[in-house]
Amino acid sequence: MRPIDKIGRAVAFYFSVMLFCVLLPVILSYALGYKIDYRNFKIYKTGILYIASRPAGASIYLNGAMRQELTPAQIEELRPGEYEVEVRKDGFYPWEKNMTVRPNMATKADQIILFPITQEMKTISQTGIHDFIVSDKNCIYYMKRSGFFRSDMDGSNMTRLAAYGNWPDGIIGKKFSPDGNDLMYFSPGALGVIHLKQDTAKVEEVFTGDGLIIDAFWYPGANYIIVVTHKDIKVVELSGAGTRNIVTLYKFNLRQQNVSYDENNGSLYFIDTHIGADSKESNYLYRLDLKQKFFDSIMQHLIKKEQEAGYEKR
Repeated sequence: MRPIDKIGRAVAFYFSVMLFCVLLPVILSYALGYKIDYRNFKIYKTGILYIASRPAGASIYLNGAMRQELTPAQIEELRPGEYEVEVRKDGFYPWEKNMTVRPNMATKADQIILFPITQEMKTISQTGIHDFIVSDKNCIYYMKRSGFFRSDMDGSNMTRLAAYGNWPDGIIGKKFSPDGNDLMYFSPGALGVIHLKQDTAKVEEVFTGDGLIIDAFWYPGANYIIVVTHKDIKVVELSGAGTRNIVTLYKFNLRQQNVSYDENNGSLYFIDTHIGADSKESNYLYRLDLKQKFFDSIMQHLIKKEQEAGYEKR
């Protein structure tokens, strides 16, 4: 072998070794999720962004720049930091969100729903209505000035169940009884009950008071309604002839705006003021247990009313 050939081979060998030493860190860095910033001579670990939408096939924009990928897509080798992510598809409203890409982690937005711009809309009621409620028995009930009506879910088979049309203005709540056979409705000034039958209904005006009604609840397993006004908590008995029994269970010190009712345990939760141990007035959270003391409170109240009226308890 000529000396010049030996030199050429040696140069090629050492050049290959040098090239291998230079490229090996680069290859290993990419394989381990690192990326090299040659401009600033820095190495940083990359992250992943996973985007999925329904419907699929939507375009993805990162910081205003459109990507080649369409949803669902896994975008790799992203530099850690905040990204303005936008998902677009023709005929749908865009989805936008700021997302954080973290090193060696996958950030997901895999439950994106794109809503169509043009919604399918159909007129259900052919005449004006005062209010309505959708039943879980696959029907719609309508409160009209001409009566109380029921239809199928598509508005067909419209049937008048009652001629009552004196509905209160500003109805704020409508609730079915636990068995679904009665419907309660109430405004700030009045509460009524609709007794539902197969093809008829009876509307009963149940309660009006000096306090503004903020909510009402069915008492489970009994023919009573819990009425909460901004002044107090009352219980209204539905059955029975003559004067309706109405019992005040609690009077608020603080004007009420909101209460929460736990139907499973029969408990009312509310905020009221109280003077604490430090002699300062503060707001506290209270729970009124109705299941344990409900009927005892009613009986004590009725006995007191009888005694005041001069009746002898037999």
